[in-house]
Amino acid sequence: MASSADSNASPEMSRNRTHLMCPFCKTTHYSLPEHLRKCMNGRPPAEQKSVLEEAKKNAHRLLKEGRRIEYGIIRRILDSDDPEENLIQELETRGIVVYNIPPHHPDSAASAASSVAPSAGPDESDFPPIKPEPDSSGEYFQESTSATQKTSLREKMASAGLYFKHSTAHPLLKSFAHYLEVDLENDNFTQEVENVARFMYFMDPKQPSLLFVCQTERTREYFNTLSEVGLSKQTVHNYIKSVKRFLKFHISSTDMELTDLQLYNDCQLYTVLLSDIQAAITKQFNKEATRKEFPILTEGSLQPKDCWAVLEAANKDFLAVIAKLTGPRHVRGHHLTLPESQLVLYYLEAVLILRHLHRPGVVEHMTVKDWMIRKPFHGKGGHVVVRVLDHKTATQVATFALTLEEEMWFDTYYTEVRPTTKAKRKKTNEGEDDDKEPERFFISSTGNPIYNASNDLERLHKKYNLPKVNSQMARRVFETATKHMPDAQRSMVADYLMHSSSSAERRNRMQMDSNVVEASLLLQSVATSDSDGEEGRQHPGGRCLKMDEQQAYDLLLQSYPVTLDSAPPKRSERVSVAKEHDRHCYDRWRGDQKQLRVQHVLDHFGRRQPSESRVRSWIEKQGWTANVPDAALVVKAWKPSGRVDTAMESHSMQKCIKKQKWKGLVAVPEEGKGRGVVATRAFQIGEVVCDYHGKVVSRKVGIETHKSTIGMESGYMFFYTDKNDQSKCVDAHLEECECHPGKQTIGRLINHSSKRANVRPRLYSLDDRDVILFIAQKGIKVNEEILYNYGASKKSFAGEGLDLDWL
Repeated sequence: MASSADSNASPEMSRNRTHLMCPFCKTTHYSLPEHLRKCMNGRPPAEQKSVLEEAKKNAHRLLKEGRRIEYGIIRRILDSDDPEENLIQELETRGIVVYNIPPHHPDSAASAASSVAPSAGPDESDFPPIKPEPDSSGEYFQESTSATQKTSLREKMASAGLYFKHSTAHPLLKSFAHYLEVDLENDNFTQEVENVARFMYFMDPKQPSLLFVCQTERTREYFNTLSEVGLSKQTVHNYIKSVKRFLKFHISSTDMELTDLQLYNDCQLYTVLLSDIQAAITKQFNKEATRKEFPILTEGSLQPKDCWAVLEAANKDFLAVIAKLTGPRHVRGHHLTLPESQLVLYYLEAVLILRHLHRPGVVEHMTVKDWMIRKPFHGKGGHVVVRVLDHKTATQVATFALTLEEEMWFDTYYTEVRPTTKAKRKKTNEGEDDDKEPERFFISSTGNPIYNASNDLERLHKKYNLPKVNSQMARRVFETATKHMPDAQRSMVADYLMHSSSSAERRNRMQMDSNVVEASLLLQSVATSDSDGEEGRQHPGGRCLKMDEQQAYDLLLQSYPVTLDSAPPKRSERVSVAKEHDRHCYDRWRGDQKQLRVQHVLDHFGRRQPSESRVRSWIEKQGWTANVPDAALVVKAWKPSGRVDTAMESHSMQKCIKKQKWKGLVAVPEEGKGRGVVATRAFQIGEVVCDYHGKVVSRKVGIETHKSTIGMESGYMFFYTDKNDQSKCVDAHLEECECHPGKQTIGRLINHSSKRANVRPRLYSLDDRDVILFIAQKGIKVNEEILYNYGASKKSFAGEGLDLDWL
């Protein structure tokens, strides 16, 4: 961007002084006050001063924070659908202006419009058509508009003076910002504070104060002005929400009630006024939404199966991601790209909203506890029943029944995808999560609970270029389709959708898991009745629709789920369900079972690669007579599985420790070192190599043993601090330990290297006894020496060996 420094500034002064940016014309100036007298001609000096102070803060923020960027942000931008647009948005959020954008670029109109008004303005052109995943209610949802409309909106906002605001450094606003950032852990608190700063400026341009609570007419004028300039009802609604939160903070978190009781009462009454205005705005917004949906609902073309179109369209991509996480060559959740993680999240949300017809609030408020206490139901093909106890959308408990395949999807998300996204959440100052509310099940890409499931569903429809079908539309379509059912079935469906008016009767019915499963199957039969051909039902167009292979397989799984020990369904049974797709379903069923069995074998040998003979012997013990995994392929596909901290839970690992049988290692003479340990087979990263075995004694005893021994024997000791903060030592100075007479332990012979270390020690417990395992921190080849960093071990275990010269 061209910098327009004042012509009367000397070169030396121009070089040494920070140039400030005008928020109106987006140019930098050596003397911004002089420029603002021209750019803000006719505006009060107080406004000019406020803009100047804000420009100084923006410049300071840019110098302090704008020159560093986390690599993960760059990676997410590059992996997104439109990296160029997201890069521009990221730069602009950091206070960097992008100019000379080509006219055909989707952001060019917004960038051109940014020269009309301050960039801090929260108008509609700052946000994409779909509301982003926010951490608080201070985000905005806007319909997409043309470039002309965006420019016009900014001009209207600027001409109405809606961009001017008080300094956010004022104590009233600064304390509110601290409350949002620290108490509520709101990462996007700046936007909400600036909303309130603009509102307070409109109410009193001279200085921010709480006296606006006495200006009822002026308040209505402000929110009416926001609507008149073109902001949507949803955006105005969120402005009101920000002001209400601001007042709630000062009412409940300050001593206002003690210092100024009259102002305290006025604030209480003012919140009632805001609630009335908010209710009117909400009603208008709902009318707008209804008008947009009405043509779709009245066209008569939307059928139950159409509500599931996005599930069918995304199913292939979704299953491909699930296969990456659960297949023989599975990867961990952190290896997924951001789009893949989002696809899993959005698809599962769509399953609950469109397949099980629950409101978005149920999805948003489903907790980890709700998932963990799910109940299995073994009849009707096998299901699990989940109850969401507190979802804040109705007084009834939300209940739904997942098939075994759906349960596998949800559990894969919970164990693989969710921990990775949750790790991105910003920690509190104390380094702990907030325990005030139950832990939510669905986590957004920011690491926080999802904010708006409806928007996530809309994103999924947009990704596959399908017409939007929301929760309300799907529920209405299925309600209409179930009117022909008998009263008993209609009651079960009404209970499933939480429509029953008799709460006591409904509670008794929905306590029966069989009724929940039956209602779920009824809803599925409604959607598939037009396409499964079982009853010869015709499509309204007159042609009979056939099942595709995926639908046939889904139906087969309901009656014959894939398990480790079950036999495949017979041909007559397959034909009755899958029709002409019986052979495809048979081959796929057997393939899924073999994959399940392979994974079962791999899980048994979690952290130590087994030999082929050992795998074959263990498989024979399972009693499988057909569809048996090949031992050689299992060994070839083996990778360390499970978390590192659960390595000791493996029975085979415990056996290796107790018998001190560590295959794949040999002790050899090493020139200049005495002896060392060399690998006779390859070890993968994360695999347990061996342990450091010896007698566990106190630190004091270990030091005395060290002093009493001579030569190299004094070096075979490992000092550490146990989980109870007690200083201990593994004494391995003897060739043979007391518990394994006649057998030489090998971990004590591993040599030191600070640069070429390929294993690292980790402390575990077995039968109330401390065990130190060496875990491969990189791939180890055949004939490669096993090495670990003695210094790293001292730091890892509290540095109890720092004074020992043999280290």
